[in-house]
Amino acid sequence: MLEITAQVISDMRSYYPEFGDSTDWTDATLTRYLEEAVQETGSQRWGGYKISPASLKARGVFAYAAHKAALGKMREQALLSGMTPTAPKKVAGKTVGDESIQYETTALEAGQAVQTGDLNKTIYGEEFLRLRKRASMGVATTGQVRV
Repeated sequence: MLEITAQVISDMRSYYPEFGDSTDWTDATLTRYLEEAVQETGSQRWGGYKISPASLKARGVFAYAAHKAALGKMREQALLSGMTPTAPKKVAGKTVGDESIQYETTALEAGQAVQTGDLNKTIYGEEFLRLRKRASMGVATTGQVRV
């Protein structure tokens, strides 16, 4: 299992430079989300962690951690503003003149909701879903081949 080290945190900050500010995104915060991401990408289908070029495992870990960090920041900002954190909604349309905005309200089917959870709420979560689909297409191996 991938151990979250200072190097892995640095790798994520390099891959997603928007998480480079260690004041906004502390090592402890990123470690927490990276540890969750390792659990989400635990199967052999994701392959091993490699940074250059970034492997499927590395990209999946970074995307999941970035998703969780972004949601965490949204919650934090809502609380600091005196608001109750709510689930983010995708904008389905907007109008500039007379300020109109429409949010996507399509309900997910039960099976789809279980599979995606909140991952469709950020661009990082959507990237993770895309990578997870790729990982599930591969063949898991034990390293042993019989001929």
